[in-house]
Amino acid sequence: MKYHILFPIKKLRELKRLSERALAEAADLSRGCIRNIKAGTGNSTVESLSAAAQALGKEVEIIVSDPISISDFSTVATAYKVERDGFESWKIHFMDLVDAFNRTLDVRLVIMPPPKSFDKKLAALMASLVRYLCEQVEISAPKWSVKRYYLPNPWFVSGVESLKASAILESPTPFRNNNIFVLNNFAARA
Repeated sequence: MKYHILFPIKKLRELKRLSERALAEAADLSRGCIRNIKAGTGNSTVESLSAAAQALGKEVEIIVSDPISISDFSTVATAYKVERDGFESWKIHFMDLVDAFNRTLDVRLVIMPPPKSFDKKLAALMASLVRYLCEQVEISAPKWSVKRYYLPNPWFVSGVESLKASAILESPTPFRNNNIFVLNNFAARA
């Protein structure tokens, strides 16, 4: 089994208004260790992560992922499910991808682009969604999703005429960049 540790230290440090030095002192760690944790590089131990988290009033969550279930909800699998079930099924399958990513925070879910045969409009939406999800947890978006998938005509995903103005105002940047407009709760799940 593989495990991943996601620790958005930069965001937490900013919320607590602590400098890197102050956090290192509070956690009794070196600044280099704090930098490695922040960058996700180096061999940070669970103890180091735990000390930094404790200094920020948080707990470290270690996520164990099962490689078999990961592939069922990847961007590639999602695209094939939509192709199999028809265009309108994207809502269910995309939100299953959102749920899986938010539950596991496993980058392997979004690392591969959808197949070239995938509907261009949905490929643009998927790229926007992947960039948005990665931004939310402060990890680098995969290169394929950063490429522009600009649609020639604006797409208001809700399809409700009275919500167009709200979508224009609320749509996050990754969606706007591709001429897609969603409400700010688009990727939120109950």
